[in-house]
Amino acid sequence: MSKNVSPQSSANAAPLPPLDLGQTAFLLDFDGTLVDIAPQPDAVHVSAPLRESLAALHAASGGALAIISGRTVHDVESRLSLPGLVIAGVHGAERRYADGGFVRLSTDADALARLERELRAELTQLSTQFSGVVLESKGIAFALHYRHAPEAENAVLTLADRLAHRYADHVRLQAGKMVVELKPRGASKGDVVHTLMTEPPFMGRTVLFAGDDLTDESAFDAVNALDGWSIKVGAGPSQARWRVQDAAALRAWLATLTVPAKRGAA
Repeated sequence: MSKNVSPQSSANAAPLPPLDLGQTAFLLDFDGTLVDIAPQPDAVHVSAPLRESLAALHAASGGALAIISGRTVHDVESRLSLPGLVIAGVHGAERRYADGGFVRLSTDADALARLERELRAELTQLSTQFSGVVLESKGIAFALHYRHAPEAENAVLTLADRLAHRYADHVRLQAGKMVVELKPRGASKGDVVHTLMTEPPFMGRTVLFAGDDLTDESAFDAVNALDGWSIKVGAGPSQARWRVQDAAALRAWLATLTVPAKRGAA
């Protein structure tokens, strides 16, 4: 298959061998990986073909498909509408199980409420210098998006770093593409990978994780330690062992996995 569809190793440019869907655990990031990055978080588009591909992969893999996202569980499941899908949201701080069960990391609600008030007050002051910085509140995590104000990057990172130190008992700083986030301590995509791979239907399989951002590097590290398939979507340095050109290329490749006539060329 062409290089912009087949995942490529950054070391040897060899395509992935055929995957046994019954022996592979598929763990996938959402923004920038399954869907294209949008100007605003609410503006992402989930196409009907993507939903169909994920539903087919979910069925063909015996349910061994999970989404690991910085978005909340509710946000992801409302966009995908795929019953029985395992979703880890807010970088692993939330989890929806296949049976509908839901768990969330224990957090200090009062401390996070104070943090949000301070963020909003600081952002009001920041807006006098820079317009276009957006605060996204996830209840237990807070993201500052500066895609529409790239000139505000240093100011935003300084603000986030200061508050991360002030609330170090509760949150950690997480950088991303034109965004910086204060996420709950203990929330890590890498930890999600390790945990999922000890649970059915994922356990005993070879793990595959695809992601596009700095937030996915801990998951790549976990997958590499498990001798699985770590796939970086897009450009930029990464410890992932394989690479695809962009989200469209990954979607195209995923769609081939459940087509018998093409599976041998995947």
